Amino acid sequence: MNTKEILSKTQKAIDILIQSSKPYKGLFPSVLTLTDYKIPDQLPPPIQGQRSGDRSYPGSNLIHDEALLMTMLAMDIENYTRAAEQYLERFAIHCTHTVTGLFPWGEHAFWHLLEDRVAGNTHDQLRQIPLWLWEKLYQYNPRCVERFGEGLDYHWKDEERTEYSRHASIMSETRQGWGERSCDFPRHSGFYIFDWSFAYAKTKRSDFLDQIIRMCDYWWEKRDDKGLLLIESRSPHTQDRFYQTNAPGQTVSLAASLLESADLLEQYEPELVSQMRQRALIYIDGFFNAPHKPDEGIFITTYKKEKDGTFTNMPIWGSRYGIWPASYVALVCLCIYRFTEDKRLLTWAEAVGKHYADKPFPHDVAVPAMDAGLGLGLLADLYDITDENRWLESALKLAEKLIDIYFDGDLPGGAAGIDWYESQMGPSFLIHGLTRTALLAEDKDNCPLLADYTAR
Repeated sequence: MNTKEILSKTQKAIDILIQSSKPYKGLFPSVLTLTDYKIPDQLPPPIQGQRSGDRSYPGSNLIHDEALLMTMLAMDIENYTRAAEQYLERFAIHCTHTVTGLFPWGEHAFWHLLEDRVAGNTHDQLRQIPLWLWEKLYQYNPRCVERFGEGLDYHWKDEERTEYSRHASIMSETRQGWGERSCDFPRHSGFYIFDWSFAYAKTKRSDFLDQIIRMCDYWWEKRDDKGLLLIESRSPHTQDRFYQTNAPGQTVSLAASLLESADLLEQYEPELVSQMRQRALIYIDGFFNAPHKPDEGIFITTYKKEKDGTFTNMPIWGSRYGIWPASYVALVCLCIYRFTEDKRLLTWAEAVGKHYADKPFPHDVAVPAMDAGLGLGLLADLYDITDENRWLESALKLAEKLIDIYFDGDLPGGAAGIDWYESQMGPSFLIHGLTRTALLAEDKDNCPLLADYTAR
């Protein structure tokens, strides 16, 4: 399959999604049938490992669509640019007037297309919001970005801001209860630090700077002697999955967000920036202090030092809630490598990349499109960074296989073997990965579509 054929596939999918958005003033539906490309009358049953509460039916979810919109803007096709801009303008102006300022997007909330309202009341950002997306939202509605920065304060559980939760209310000015678990995942602190850094760079509000400093200190004071962080700071011993469980993947996620945030603050807060970068390096060391065995295919997402090193391994194919695919963290490693040139990060990512190049695709698992898209994106980014043709050859070979698996027609299924499109499963990453692979193959030095590092 040549690059023109790959691009033809992704463009047909984008054309369908644009057409499906017309009744909803540019917002893309999250769930569509693969026959008439409309929102189904009933939500299909979840695939294995998918939680019903994470799905955006019958609605639209900007965080699910981010990599798709990024792809459309990079392709510089007039119709695609216009559609992406219409989506973003509609969201920024129409969908952000919530009680707290937090947006209806992410893991537990979305915009209800049929009733034109917020659906769900729990804000969980799900992934890092990239700089280009914040810039677009600010372009269309500066105040919504500022209000979002204000609303992030509701992730703190108390007025003293001594503990936060990854969950917060969107439509009521209330704080999460303390509960038996803290739910203060480290990667989410990185999300908020970056969000506040963007808001501070635009507004110079001192309260946003105070929030950045407070959140930077939060996990720094809770790291272990190896620089590793727990999956959450407070869990009862009865919750074995969380109690005293180290999270290498979340540790390195926070490092990436600190480095990106430091770039935003460089000209305003040089001392804070220096501190953020130094702490990021400690977290990177912490990630490598986990007992990974890349050559043996052991890529650890969580483990218990106090329980004989019991660990959870990241799969290549077949992620599910709470268990990321290995490509997820490998791309974060490449993101950080571009900042630090730490060879350990590139070596780790290459070890993961070899598995995506060589490991057979399982035919008895409904593999989410996210796994496929991120795996392909990893191979493409390895080629971009190393200039080694083996990665491009592997990416093109995998692209052909994935098109055969996910594209029975012109719109990809949300997972292997299912007959509907669903944004929550990650087809946005698949369209991005296919397009970036083809564009890199056509002209590596002038590829307009960058890597997407939001999955962290």
